[in-house]
Amino acid sequence: MSAQQQTITNLPATVSDALDHAKRAFALRRYEQAVEHYATALELLSKTHAEDAPEMADVYFAYGKALLENAVAQNSVLGKEQQQDGAVAEEPAPNGNKILSFSGDAEDVEDDDPAVDLFAEASKPDAEGEEDAAGDEGADEAEPEDDFNAAWEVLDLARAIYEKRMDEDDEMRLKVADTFIALGDISLETEKFDQAITDYSSGLALKTELLPLSSRQLAEAHYKLSIALDLTAGRLADAIYHAQRALESIEARLTELHAGLAGTLPPLPEPSDAKGKGKSEGKQSALAPEELLQNWSKAQIEAEIKELGDLKQDLALKVEELKSAPNDERDGGLSAPELAQRALDRELNAAPVVGQNLPVNDLTSMVVKKKKKAPMPEASSTVEKRKAEDEEAQTPPDKKARLEESSAP
Repeated sequence: MSAQQQTITNLPATVSDALDHAKRAFALRRYEQAVEHYATALELLSKTHAEDAPEMADVYFAYGKALLENAVAQNSVLGKEQQQDGAVAEEPAPNGNKILSFSGDAEDVEDDDPAVDLFAEASKPDAEGEEDAAGDEGADEAEPEDDFNAAWEVLDLARAIYEKRMDEDDEMRLKVADTFIALGDISLETEKFDQAITDYSSGLALKTELLPLSSRQLAEAHYKLSIALDLTAGRLADAIYHAQRALESIEARLTELHAGLAGTLPPLPEPSDAKGKGKSEGKQSALAPEELLQNWSKAQIEAEIKELGDLKQDLALKVEELKSAPNDERDGGLSAPELAQRALDRELNAAPVVGQNLPVNDLTSMVVKKKKKAPMPEASSTVEKRKAEDEEAQTPPDKKARLEESSAP
């Protein structure tokens, strides 16, 4: 059997198979393979669904995240360089910023998926990897910039689809928030800090409304926003404010963990109406069930207490570092406490930044596969483009030519 015939045989036959392969590859941090399989799933879905169909949104989101992680693995600013043993290493970001991990090891596996035996999967022969190695190395390698651009387009389309359904329930609102945070990650990675601030702020506003202060998701959103602000001239006060809020969130989580260890947590609440708005115990259990401690073991709680204890120290050092940073000229020479108070006043008086029904980017020809490009349906005439405020990078001409050739009949 030729290598080409073997490749065709190994291709997933259904959307379900493609998604299963993609999720397993993502869990094993084989992001390039995950990109391939998500693109296959989108190609199959596009045969029966419109580009902006609700059924496409979750796959767009997962595909965009895989594209982002694949690009980050090659060109890391977010500090997620992967070590061979699977641990996440911390790297200095631009201007000396060190990125901290808030999500824990569980972030790579989606909550609704069946458990993945990483050891068993890693021991299996990597047929796809061998096929890639057998081919001409580097011939079809996508540049990190290509993955960043494609990830932006895909995630922005997911955002638009989710936003049309925001009034359905809080779960959909949280998906919008997650998508904004992912878009912010792309802008931070590509040093478009103003756009990162816009998207992080939008995601944070929703997460603040939906989740309790003790949520690690909230801590992470505050911290990422503080990084983007720190890298923007004249925003030191806001950077200090959000770093402090991230620290407060971690402290609230630690208090909750100690209560869980002491057995003083209240029982799990009864499920509430998911269509309601605002954060209640019942809604938290539905929106972030992985953070509820009532079902955790003592060992799990102790492990997170140790992890967050270290993270708290790092955050406290970050806050002090920001407070001791030289004031930017546009900050008017105010002291750090005065800057922080000014940021707090501005935050309290700020208008909401979400729910504006932003237009969406055209996704035509943006599905990126290393070997085989997945043709996407023509963009709807009712879909408008949404560009990053300072977006300058465009897909290289030779990349577009290859994409157009793959979509030709």
